Amino acid sequence: MHRFFAIGLCVCAFAAALATFVWVSADEPQHFTADELIKLTCHALGQRHVEVIFDYHDAEIAHYRRTGAFHDDLGLPSEDVVPYAVLIKRFMQDTHITVADLSTTSSSTPLLDSDFYYETSAICAANPSWQAVDAMRQAAINLGLIDGQADQ
Repeated sequence: MHRFFAIGLCVCAFAAALATFVWVSADEPQHFTADELIKLTCHALGQRHVEVIFDYHDAEIAHYRRTGAFHDDLGLPSEDVVPYAVLIKRFMQDTHITVADLSTTSSSTPLLDSDFYYETSAICAANPSWQAVDAMRQAAINLGLIDGQADQ
């Protein structure tokens, strides 16, 4: 009898620990590094971009269900973690482009509001199988941010 009680207690403790782990880890949005993103196609980068935004959205809803309140940022990811911006920053470092070189408005997301992002997005939309970095290179050439001959 004591054995069954002990086994039941252990199973309940394990189930509680597992439920707690799942509940807490559901609030952790996924992040990607530039090294993880650099080899992706435009299509795959777009998928990662959407995944991060949805993860932040889902985490905010989970937070609201637990606490009854939203965070001040309403679950919007900062530009530092959005995959397109992460890869754009890396591309800019590698090609010596500065934020001042980009045509932006004063914004909390200067990279994602730039002409460079829009040009890259347009190229990626037209060529989803291209490597995202190649689309960024073409966008930089189109906007005169880098020399197409020296970069090849």
